Amino acid sequence: MLYLGLDVHSKWFTLAGFDKATGELYYQKKTANTPDAIRALFATLPGPRVGAMETGTNAVAMHRVLAPYFTDLIIVSPGQTWDRRRDTSAKTDRRDALRLAERLAEGRLTPLFIPSEDLAVWRTLGRARVQVTQDITRVTNRLYALARHWGYLEEKRLVTKQGRAWLETVALPSHAHQVLTESLSTLETLQEREAAYDATMAALLADDPVGQLLLTIPYVGPLTAFLLRAEIGDIRRFATANKLIAYAGLVPRVFQSGEHVRYGALSKRGNAYLRYVAVLHAHNCIKGKKDTPFKRRFYRLCHAHDLNEIQVMLARDVLAVVYAMWTHGTAWRDDRPTRPAPTSSVA
Repeated sequence: MLYLGLDVHSKWFTLAGFDKATGELYYQKKTANTPDAIRALFATLPGPRVGAMETGTNAVAMHRVLAPYFTDLIIVSPGQTWDRRRDTSAKTDRRDALRLAERLAEGRLTPLFIPSEDLAVWRTLGRARVQVTQDITRVTNRLYALARHWGYLEEKRLVTKQGRAWLETVALPSHAHQVLTESLSTLETLQEREAAYDATMAALLADDPVGQLLLTIPYVGPLTAFLLRAEIGDIRRFATANKLIAYAGLVPRVFQSGEHVRYGALSKRGNAYLRYVAVLHAHNCIKGKKDTPFKRRFYRLCHAHDLNEIQVMLARDVLAVVYAMWTHGTAWRDDRPTRPAPTSSVA
């Protein structure tokens, strides 16, 4: 069995490893990420082969290209192979690749989840939708700043029809008015793109059973359900709801020495988009008027915690609910007992 580690870059990768039976070493420096170069390299290597590579910007794409040349090829976190506080030797591509091969042979690497091509498309679409929303917010803030800079201090909702109509009546000097017009045009383009993404996501969710389950949760619309579905991918890779919450980076950092334990700020080491949508749902539950378990918990906590802390707590709650519903295939239900209607006594 040939154990290989790959240090992958945008234009090339370095390969290093060994045959565990014979002890023979293999090393190839800077092989181009082209089909011909990859095919020529692996034609010279014996099989069977197992390999490991670190996650990165193009890791999933390179995994699709390289996987056919391996019996098993995994992607791992860089933290499993290198610790800056302990590893003081020079960090080179060859050492990184060889260390991956050694730890792979020792069975010390935990593979990361690799999304399928369909799931990768869902994630690309959902993340593009979030980025468009953020762009809309930036343009809207620039419009507010521009209007106030020229003395228009009235509170207006610029993204509504009434706000747009009001902006078109604002009189500014020539070049300043040109900036206003261009910003309005940019805002309109972004809103059209946002609506197109929403339509596409709603169509995809219509044929997805898990997405339909998630839509039954209060304040979960197509965007929230789509992001939850896309960013989680396969619920079976999480043993418990706490594992899912940790994957979203919604757990505190822990500092422990002996019996002394101190908890710090949120780790935020995980899926930022999953964390974003969970906190967004918590915010909507707090601001909304529906009587939900999330809203009732907010009222119980608001006397002892600030708003940001409560939003994080509710974000954890919704991920726990998503985990239970998805695992058991059940729709949302509120099991709060209903109070009997008061009866009036007749004298």
